[in-house]
Amino acid sequence: MLFRPEAGLRGLDRSGALLALRVRSFVREELGVDWRGKTLLISLSGGIDSTALFCLLLALRPLEKLTLAAAHLDHCLRPESGADAAHVRALCAAWGIPLHERREDIRMRSEKEAIGEEEAGRSARRAFLSETARCVNADWVVLAHHADDLAEDILMRLTRGAAWPGLGGMCGCDSQPGLPLLRPLLMEEKATLRGLLERMHVPWRDDVTNAERIGRRNRVRLDILPLLKAENPAFLDAARRLWRSARQDEAYWRELLAGIFDGNEATEDGLLLRREKLMCLPESARLRAYMIVLERLIRSRPPGCGQRTQGRHSVLFALDRALREKRHGKRFLFPGGLEAELSARGVLFRFVFPKQAADSKVSAKT
Repeated sequence: MLFRPEAGLRGLDRSGALLALRVRSFVREELGVDWRGKTLLISLSGGIDSTALFCLLLALRPLEKLTLAAAHLDHCLRPESGADAAHVRALCAAWGIPLHERREDIRMRSEKEAIGEEEAGRSARRAFLSETARCVNADWVVLAHHADDLAEDILMRLTRGAAWPGLGGMCGCDSQPGLPLLRPLLMEEKATLRGLLERMHVPWRDDVTNAERIGRRNRVRLDILPLLKAENPAFLDAARRLWRSARQDEAYWRELLAGIFDGNEATEDGLLLRREKLMCLPESARLRAYMIVLERLIRSRPPGCGQRTQGRHSVLFALDRALREKRHGKRFLFPGGLEAELSARGVLFRFVFPKQAADSKVSAKT
């Protein structure tokens, strides 16, 4: 059966239509997002995941009255990247969807900024998507992360020593200013997406570097995740349950701790959690308060200016112990260029410049 985007859900087979409705239900009921009548910008690489997302949104477009646009960034890292861009261009032209594209030398950016290529690519994508979202007045930038990506992300966070509820994996939606992100496929498996495209005879492009064991993420995807699936065929179900538990837990603590942030705003100087308020809380609540502040600050940065932060247990516990022991002047660093400094007033969370970060006295000892 060939995919007929103009026919909406009727342009899919029965399994595809049920998948589209399942995605719609997840966005509405679990993510709490009403996208009816909204403008969505699809991050379209041309691979299986984003192409399947493209098809599903096209099928849902008449039902939800969606306005769609696509964005493609050519990283210039592979000889095939130009052919990937041409494929995406042809796909959008065939289906009548406006495409915004850009070429950027990620390797050169990596060298210029003295950062890894993966980080350089992530920074470039975020900046490009943010700029394009403003251009098309998009309500959401839609990403094609799925359940396999979620499981991989959970394992990566566990390896890095992330704290709960960050261990639950990536967010399904993030309404951060400048780059509102939505991941409608987060509960769906990659095999399901591949099956959809195969049945609909929709072509896609493969990134051969995904099959190379270079970098931790690829090794997790190619070696560790398949092993866990072999040990427990329902491992992706376990990842989904963990994600749901983390989101429920996160929402509860945010509501419970809302009062501690009264009168505090993210500014150029950072955000201060006052000692008297913190010491009225149990340790578990203080740890959650630190995590919420870190997330607020990282969200205040413009897209493309640094990574998301995931507080590490060891540093969070060390910070809290230093607070209890009144070790004023002590500083602690977190990923994303964030620092926490203790004083008699409380804990000041702020961004630091690279030189300041290098000069800071960082300790994770308990």
